[in-house]
Amino acid sequence: MLLKTNTNCWELSWQALNAPCMQTPQGVVCAQQWLNDVRGAVQWLDDHSGRVLLYRSDLYEFSVWFFALLSLGRDIVLPSNDKPVTLAELSQSYDVRVPSKLPGLSEQQQLQTLTGSLDSQLTFFTSGSSGKPKPVIKTIRQLLNEVETLEATFGELIAGSRIVSTVTHQHIYGLLFTVLWPLASGRVVNTQLIEYPEQLAEVLAGDGQRHVLVGSPAHLQRLDNLDELSARNEVLKAIFSSGGPLPEQVTIDFKKHDLVVPIEVYGSTETGGIAWRQRNNGGDAFTPLVGVKVRATEHGVLAVTSPHLASPEDEFISEDQIKIEQQGRFHLLGRKDTVVKIAEKRVSLNEVERFTLQQGWVSQVKACLLEGKRNEIGLVIILTDSGRKALESEGRFAVRQALRHHLQQRFEKVVVPKRFRYVSALPINDAGKVTQAALQNLFTDVTRND
Repeated sequence: MLLKTNTNCWELSWQALNAPCMQTPQGVVCAQQWLNDVRGAVQWLDDHSGRVLLYRSDLYEFSVWFFALLSLGRDIVLPSNDKPVTLAELSQSYDVRVPSKLPGLSEQQQLQTLTGSLDSQLTFFTSGSSGKPKPVIKTIRQLLNEVETLEATFGELIAGSRIVSTVTHQHIYGLLFTVLWPLASGRVVNTQLIEYPEQLAEVLAGDGQRHVLVGSPAHLQRLDNLDELSARNEVLKAIFSSGGPLPEQVTIDFKKHDLVVPIEVYGSTETGGIAWRQRNNGGDAFTPLVGVKVRATEHGVLAVTSPHLASPEDEFISEDQIKIEQQGRFHLLGRKDTVVKIAEKRVSLNEVERFTLQQGWVSQVKACLLEGKRNEIGLVIILTDSGRKALESEGRFAVRQALRHHLQQRFEKVVVPKRFRYVSALPINDAGKVTQAALQNLFTDVTRND
């Protein structure tokens, strides 16, 4: 590992300064150039005190500013995006923003090493179910502990591979997998964010170099060129997915095209990575990451002890319900907080989703609470091919009635959803997650028929 830690500090050092560091659209950047750019950013930061808001869509520029800030022991504020409303909501959380361009270095230096304190703080913002930004503060010590965990768990699997990504580095998953882990381990990362399937095919068709794809369920579902990608399966060494459950159909489709089955990493901003699974043989249990311990509380929710937490000795109680298997593996059963009241009756949105999926026309579904004079449940559905054909030939009313009839086999009529939205893709935020607020917004258009 190029990045090492001791009790209080971290150190990032290259023996060969001409070693490749990042692959940008302009070409390969070596370690010396990257270090020079970091030094230039440090010089700018020396003249600007206070908490720094760091948002750069370009991964290379982000990494330069990030390590410049860390080397100075500065606290970093990481917004999910740079939209005016987002920045206004966070205006009391930072003092200065980094400039839009990297500053030049006043004089070149043969710098081989960066060092900094392990106590530097990073503030992430998660949307939660309401969509309102919620700050989560972590130290760089916690993140570097997680980098060590990732290398111990997956390092051998992805040895000699380059990293390519569809996810933003502004969130903890992307930051770990596309900035910290590659730089710490000396793996080259492609800084161009993959937004379209053809871009991934082009990267894989390049120079025969092995690659690892860092993705999310939303992006992996939209890969509609699996035939083309399967021709490059020898250079696609691994696929990671995080941010939410990966639909089983994605795994089936990848296996059908002789592509590597995605590795799903389960965790949260608060806890860091907790466990992983790769559904090669149909099993859906998660295996805890190296050094992470899990148990089910008396209420059946996940409790985790981990070096990724602020206090590794403390236990974090999550909102996720689990069932423990042998050897510490576990199944996720949904979130504890999805029970809602409809007509004075308690209903689990997770259970509504699970049962709806058993109807043959439904590929994916998310349930949300619609509050009003009378609370009700809304369903946002991606239909299967047969479901879409039924919608076209029989109409919305017939599909709605078929879905309600199916649900009435399990739920009392008074709580069965009456409102439906049929979509081609579930609404996701910048972190690739589906929130209750985003689902509820689909039902605000009163002109649409249910």
